[in-house]
Amino acid sequence: MYIMEWGGAEVKCCKTFPFMNTYITCMTIAGSDPSGGAGIQADIKTFAALGCYAQAAVTALTVQNTLGVQRTVPVEAELVRQQVQAVTDDVMPDAVKIGMVPNVDIAEALAACLQRARPAFVVFDPVMVSSSGHALMAIPHMQGIACSLFSQCTLVTPNLPEARALLGSTETDAAVLAQDLGKAYPGTAFLIKGGHAGGCEATDVLCEGGRLHRFSHQRLHTANTHGTGCTLSSAIAAHVARGLPLPEAVAAAKAYLTQAMQAGAGVFAGHGAGSLNHFFTPLPSIVRKK
Repeated sequence: MYIMEWGGAEVKCCKTFPFMNTYITCMTIAGSDPSGGAGIQADIKTFAALGCYAQAAVTALTVQNTLGVQRTVPVEAELVRQQVQAVTDDVMPDAVKIGMVPNVDIAEALAACLQRARPAFVVFDPVMVSSSGHALMAIPHMQGIACSLFSQCTLVTPNLPEARALLGSTETDAAVLAQDLGKAYPGTAFLIKGGHAGGCEATDVLCEGGRLHRFSHQRLHTANTHGTGCTLSSAIAAHVARGLPLPEAVAAAKAYLTQAMQAGAGVFAGHGAGSLNHFFTPLPSIVRKK
């Protein structure tokens, strides 16, 4: 037995014996989407479909469906901190995915949690600019979140408008943006998502330690694209947790996303941008043998 403090009181806990098996575990820290297509709901589906045990901490409650977001209510920063600390004190995730961070107070709380817990891998999908290019928060707000949180992240996955907003740039080349962000936030890798660029192919660019990796695929013709950014970043986290190096994890995650979009392309999932089919070929939970 060992003693830990819980809510100001001492609690006796059972030690984890070295011969006990464990799940490969991923944690999402993000907003809730009641329509089920994005946010923590999409993250949990992705983790589970890729054989990982899912944990979740909620940063915001939203009123939304496939037609759009009607309202967002941030969770109190201290409550977010307590959620994350409670989970990481008990079961340390193999990888963490961060989604919606609605304000700087929550960003600072998360940065403190991550600095304390030191998870092996953290990917941040900054929900800052909508798919239509509309800013969801003021640029100084976005940059404040970046200053608080990026240094604690292994990978950040902005789309093109988000990358430009973070840098205050009009640059259109994803490779240049990725390299510039890498210089601005050394030690953090950046995956610039190229879905907003024109052409028959969409190309994402990863800058890791100054090295560039490009990932291209044919554009899919489907209206069911709700939660694609959430799904991609969660799939990267899951594949890293399963042992893949970052470039291979990105390639595997993009393949999973493409197949999930293809599987859900012909299915009615709402009157707007419908969801993907996350469970087109689900994997059983992966158990790490001790």
